Amino acid sequence: MADNIERTDDTDRTRTRTNATASRRRFMQTAAGAGALAVGLGGGAVGSAAADHDDRSPSRLERDGNLIVDADGEEVELHGVAIADPKRIDVTERARGKTVDQIIELATDAEQGWHANVIRLPIKATDVVEYPDSDSPEPVAFDEAQVRSYVEDHLDGAVQKCADEGVYALISYHRDTNRPWTDGPLSEETELLWDVVAERYADQDHVVFEPFHTPRGNSNYGVSGQALVDWWSDWLDTAQPWVDTIRSHTDNLTIMGSPRYSQATFGAVIEEFDAENVGYSLHVYPAHGPTTPEDYDDFLVPVNYDGDGVSYDDETPAYDVAPVVLTSWGFDPDAPAAVGGAITREAAREANWAEHDPDYGTHVTEWLSTRPVHSTARNFDPIWAPRMFERDFEGEGFDNPYDPEQEVPNLVSDLPAEWNLLGGEYMGETIKEFLASGSESAGGETTDESTPEPSGPAGDLDDDGLVEDVDDDGDQDIDDMRAFADQFESEEIQSNPGQYDYNGDGDVDEYDILEFYHELFRNN
Repeated sequence: MADNIERTDDTDRTRTRTNATASRRRFMQTAAGAGALAVGLGGGAVGSAAADHDDRSPSRLERDGNLIVDADGEEVELHGVAIADPKRIDVTERARGKTVDQIIELATDAEQGWHANVIRLPIKATDVVEYPDSDSPEPVAFDEAQVRSYVEDHLDGAVQKCADEGVYALISYHRDTNRPWTDGPLSEETELLWDVVAERYADQDHVVFEPFHTPRGNSNYGVSGQALVDWWSDWLDTAQPWVDTIRSHTDNLTIMGSPRYSQATFGAVIEEFDAENVGYSLHVYPAHGPTTPEDYDDFLVPVNYDGDGVSYDDETPAYDVAPVVLTSWGFDPDAPAAVGGAITREAAREANWAEHDPDYGTHVTEWLSTRPVHSTARNFDPIWAPRMFERDFEGEGFDNPYDPEQEVPNLVSDLPAEWNLLGGEYMGETIKEFLASGSESAGGETTDESTPEPSGPAGDLDDDGLVEDVDDDGDQDIDDMRAFADQFESEEIQSNPGQYDYNGDGDVDEYDILEFYHELFRNN
């Protein structure tokens, strides 16, 4: 029943690991930082992007070092979801069961337990030109008039709905093509699109841009040192005109992808784009193999295979240098391995490069909860994989709504129809809990960055000998986790290890922070 499952070229998407992992000390410093330890953090916002939205559109976002801040200089944590292409939803709403507005309303409806504060809006060339074939159109696929028509008829409404709901709109160009990122016509097409889109939303403070979803080809795996620097420099030369095109109209926050399907985020440590207000994206799925937070950090630290002196920092992760957004993550056993299917061993076996992580949902949310990384999970949809829902009605499937030989079925007469949230091996329940836990921390107000002092042996809430109520306010919540992360090296805690050794290994260290997180996640 797949409307348009986005597949990738398995021949190029092998996983590489760096030999430089985050140090235990760096992990502790990151975890204890202000705002970095909100469980899930999703939908939770520091400053103007509060989860329980008010009547005002969010303020313009700016980069402040490795942080994202609002117009008042308050830190903002972006966590939300991606929907399907707005035009695809428009032309299939009677088969999907909801309109674009209804989908965005649900994703931001706190009363129904959803707390996204950013909605990722993908643009697909197939939808811009209504391409009828199963593959993608060759670049340059469209002209300016076609882009303007798409924007005015379909994207405008979704962008405005985000403003109405008080959340950010992350507009992302999803270009499905096997052409490498070095391809001239592909770059020309990308510039054409952003010349229209950036001009259109130049005065929209709540809009964020992601110029290219997953650059492919010319992956150059296995290099380090000067060869890595030269390869990254080629990427900067290729994509800088895309940034320049956007900057010719507006300075809105822009999130740049990277080669290797936006998994070379470490390049931001080597050299950044020549522009202000730029962050960097990362895409990681269960097939790519990370399990521990340090594994995820590997994608953000430049490699140094030979161990020799290099011209770049081979220890610092990109999120310590610039804002990083995990713009594409999720899991779905029915999806291809490259986009979440490797949650099961069977799906992983379909691709000769894929690894398998049945606990990916726990692992990725653990990483997001202990790092200053923003996120948008995909897809908030019952059809596009990886999906969070299934439709609550029967009906035939369809592949391409623009194929004249395929008719989009009219399955529901009254919209919205019900969508059933998927759990277990599917991602829906995990995403909802992740976003909600961060919202509870934010509470719709600016988070107080001061850390309560732990209260010593008091605070054992369940008589297990461990202190759960670290800040002595009568319950166990994210503030206790922050307090412990900030104070676990103090003499008071280190002199009472039996009361704070949450993982039972005999020491009180940063790994007890992770165990505290797991306990909160299980309780939620």
